Amino acid sequence: MYGMIWLCFIQILFVLYSPLGSDVATVAVHGSLGVLVFVLAFYVSLKVQASACPERIKRITRTTRNLALLQGLLGLALAGAIMMGLATVYLWIISILHVANSLAIITQASSSATGFDMWEEREFQGSPVPSVQTS
Repeated sequence: MYGMIWLCFIQILFVLYSPLGSDVATVAVHGSLGVLVFVLAFYVSLKVQASACPERIKRITRTTRNLALLQGLLGLALAGAIMMGLATVYLWIISILHVANSLAIITQASSSATGFDMWEEREFQGSPVPSVQTS
């Protein structure tokens, strides 16, 4: 799970700084990494769904998988808009959605990874939280 988080983070940095110097190469590498993110999200979702972990963690991993699918669709729409030379406003809106969705993937994957780790380590089975008494 953590690998997917770091892969998304690296992808963001990669696009921001485009170390390859070529837009075509940058898009090709970015797209390939995006497919890898989706494959990891799908794999993690399958594994978590098959486990006995709490339902909340399962829902979060399903959401992460769905966000990864949406991210791919947004990426294809963005690439198509760039190739067709569509209006700047359209590109800006799709770009913002693509970046926001990427951050949502990182957030959701981080949440499920932490929750799953805590469940595996049996950290949920500690002493109950004391009730708060009001006067």
